[in-house]
Amino acid sequence: MKGFTPGFLDRLLGTPMRHAGASALRMSVEDLKDAVARDLEALLNTRSVVSKDLLKDYPQCSDSIVSYGMIDFADLSLSSPTDRAHICACIETAIACHEPRLQKVKAALDVREGTINRLNFSITGLLVASASQEPVNFDAVLQPSTLQYSISKTGRAAAPAPATGGA
Repeated sequence: MKGFTPGFLDRLLGTPMRHAGASALRMSVEDLKDAVARDLEALLNTRSVVSKDLLKDYPQCSDSIVSYGMIDFADLSLSSPTDRAHICACIETAIACHEPRLQKVKAALDVREGTINRLNFSITGLLVASASQEPVNFDAVLQPSTLQYSISKTGRAAAPAPATGGA
């Protein structure tokens, strides 16, 4: 594999890559996953101030930078299954709209014994870059006191992508 071209932000900031090797203009799959995790964290930690109801008459704005980020969950109960499902749906919608490198995104609450004052989510999807696709998993931790997310790549193997027709 020859690697992937870094995204605009990575090129603009001159982000160093672990596996740059001979060509600093290429990034490995792991570097690409790190960049996606960083961008997911920025997306989930940005609060959208414009309500979806206000944008329903402007469909192009609904999929633009105007709607970038997540709604504020301060009025939701993180112990409510309904509210947790709503948060998962909002995560999936935000990623589908603003992270084109990920497709077939699913967010699920991970119930873990002994976790206090935090919610753990798993975000799975298909990383699509150039002509390749790879299943990926990210762990997201929501700190209820600050309503801030931390995103990291997970060590668990991603579920294999469904087979598609081809040679």
